[in-house]
Amino acid sequence: MTADNLDEVAGYEAQAREFLAKGREYLAVGDLHQASEKGWGAAAHMAKAVASAQGWRYSRHGHFHRIMNQAQQLTGSDRLRYLHGRAEILHINYYDLKDELNAETIGNDIKDMAELIEILYPLTGLTSG
Repeated sequence: MTADNLDEVAGYEAQAREFLAKGREYLAVGDLHQASEKGWGAAAHMAKAVASAQGWRYSRHGHFHRIMNQAQQLTGSDRLRYLHGRAEILHINYYDLKDELNAETIGNDIKDMAELIEILYPLTGLTSG
């Protein structure tokens, strides 16, 4: 991995964690649309980190599915299939009316995005500390 690529991967990974934190903040104040979008953003940016590290293309929304499928194969984690779906649900929430959203479900989905980040992290090539 080049220094530029490492910076890009680290940037996406950091953005994923920032979005996750923001999602929790929005959830705490009851802004369920923003909480959902930040949860989705956390998943999408972590997938971008993995794609960049692995040399995979990710330039549009449809690539998220491919990246998650490839990551599932590399990690062997069947859990990623479920987490992939929950990320998509968070994104879909944007199109729902506020009274159709459920704070408990969104909170659980945001927790799931934290798990998704941890499962994908080893594929980034980054080292903690």
